[in-house]
Amino acid sequence: MRIVSLISAMAALFISAAAHAQTWEEYVNRGDFFAVNFPGEPMRADITYKTAKGTSLPGHVYTAQDSRGRYSITVVDYTSAPAAELATAIEEAAAAIRAKGKPTYDAVNMLDMHRSWRMTVETPAQRRILAEILVSADKRLYISDADTALNVPPPAQFQVSLQILDTGGLRIRYRQVTPASADEIVPVTPQATAQEVAKISTQVAGNWKSGVGGSCDAAFLKVGARVKTVRGEEAMAGTVTNSGIVINGQLIISGPREGQLIDPKTDKVIMIFEPQAGDKMSLSALGPPAIGWPDVTLDLCPGSRA
Repeated sequence: MRIVSLISAMAALFISAAAHAQTWEEYVNRGDFFAVNFPGEPMRADITYKTAKGTSLPGHVYTAQDSRGRYSITVVDYTSAPAAELATAIEEAAAAIRAKGKPTYDAVNMLDMHRSWRMTVETPAQRRILAEILVSADKRLYISDADTALNVPPPAQFQVSLQILDTGGLRIRYRQVTPASADEIVPVTPQATAQEVAKISTQVAGNWKSGVGGSCDAAFLKVGARVKTVRGEEAMAGTVTNSGIVINGQLIISGPREGQLIDPKTDKVIMIFEPQAGDKMSLSALGPPAIGWPDVTLDLCPGSRA
């Protein structure tokens, strides 16, 4: 039910494979206001970066390599560019990376509450490009780019390490991220959480019958109104009825305990639930009074959703 970043999911895989690799260390650049992990001291190249409208801007590219591939940070100073060109800087950089192959991930994201664009692109040369693109408050464009073979673990140690620094060399972490438009939902924000909660609440709402000889007249599970747990988590009131036993609980639909049906009095888990395709839901018993109950797959009762 949760949306898990591809980079986070693969981080452990990368780290386990990194023991035989070149030593990675944090590289800090106070002049271009960033820090990142590199496999050794990077080489710096001064560049002239051209926007789609032909404006020439000064920039620097910092590049390091190891046995798996090449890692670079490009920093472009947009302070002299027209405001309209700054507004399209992320999309222009993303288009250039997109043109190198087939995107397998291509979506808005955030880094320390800086709005960013995260990409995974597979090239015809059997390479994988991992990119993160953002514009800082002081009008610098940052492009993080890792180019490695498809048959090696993705370099998460590089990708997740980028930090934007202030004039004192401290990491900038904003309290909230500003989307590009009113309808854009950036992951891991209150707006994204609200969207996910609405999605899960729709999936679990209604009356559910047991898939084996069950009846909607005596539904196994009835899910009703939105509620809050004692910890303040988003949940829905639910009643389970089985073999004369009635359990009044709460189905948590957001946060670390998402997917648990708990006892609201004890705050302890009773069952685990998982919405499935085709208007089905699985339930597995974990705690009293449902200990020993077999796993069950439920079917939604027609017309039971408001």
